[in-house]
Amino acid sequence: MPTTAGRQAVLWLAAAAIVAMPSPARAEYPERTVKIVVPFEPGGTVDTVARALADRLKTRWQVAVIVENRPGAGNIVGAQAVAKAEPDGYTLLLANTSISANPSLYKTLPYDTKRDLAPVVFLAPSPNVLLVQKSLGVGTLKELIALAKSRASQPLTFASVGKGSFHHFSMELFKTAAGVELVHVPYKGVAPAMLAFIRGDTDLYCSDIPGALAGIRSGDLKALAVTSATRIATLPDVPTMGEAGLPGYAAIGYVGVMVTGGTPPAVVRTLNAAINAVIRADDFNRRFAELGYEMKGGSAEEFASFLERDIARYAELMKTLGGQIE
Repeated sequence: MPTTAGRQAVLWLAAAAIVAMPSPARAEYPERTVKIVVPFEPGGTVDTVARALADRLKTRWQVAVIVENRPGAGNIVGAQAVAKAEPDGYTLLLANTSISANPSLYKTLPYDTKRDLAPVVFLAPSPNVLLVQKSLGVGTLKELIALAKSRASQPLTFASVGKGSFHHFSMELFKTAAGVELVHVPYKGVAPAMLAFIRGDTDLYCSDIPGALAGIRSGDLKALAVTSATRIATLPDVPTMGEAGLPGYAAIGYVGVMVTGGTPPAVVRTLNAAINAVIRADDFNRRFAELGYEMKGGSAEEFASFLERDIARYAELMKTLGGQIE
């Protein structure tokens, strides 16, 4: 008898296969305003991607494409807005790693990830970079770990873009790998978290690459390591966590586009083709490559397979980290 994971995989792949099946085109889509829901506050990197995508789709389709920011609850608020929308393709989700992590991080969700959300296209992988306050006087990851261990009675603090976010998860993995205690300080989005760190409200911040790139290059921000398994082209002098003292550490998030579950396959195909065309355009690709996002694209079926694997990966990681978030 198939395992639960096996049955879930069949559901994802069956849905993706339906998306890939030929059916009569719906020439009328899109005929009215398309909304992209971003589960973060305005001003962050994911928001920037969404707005750039909206602008290109508006030009391509000659209909309004708007961005709606719905932050909160570890990205659950934004995902729920799309999960409960009409399944007509007019409400999109700028999805991120929380889609994979939340089913394991939370005991209950107000939607069924596999039933109520449908993959459209993978956009780009999204590693993070660990930033440290210069006032702490540490220059390497090993020095940070030593300091954190010496501060067991008064732990260092770290900012994140919200409880259960990839930023939060990256630091929980760091805590486990380094054997240190840190205090989590969640904020409602990338911009508030970065602002708090710049003000000195927290000791550490595991930021997305685009949000930290300018500050690192100017010398205003101190970067200790990136969370990916290999170095980042835009930050060639910043070592990986593995190189800096935590062998085997790797944490890479992603951004992608999803729609409401049950959206007609022809609409999903139209969305997939249009978004692939946008992100593979040389100028669009180059713009985000310079910020640290390497746009990938691909089919809805490929994104579905990736999500299935990633959800299972986070389920296993949560067993290691020890539990769910209430």
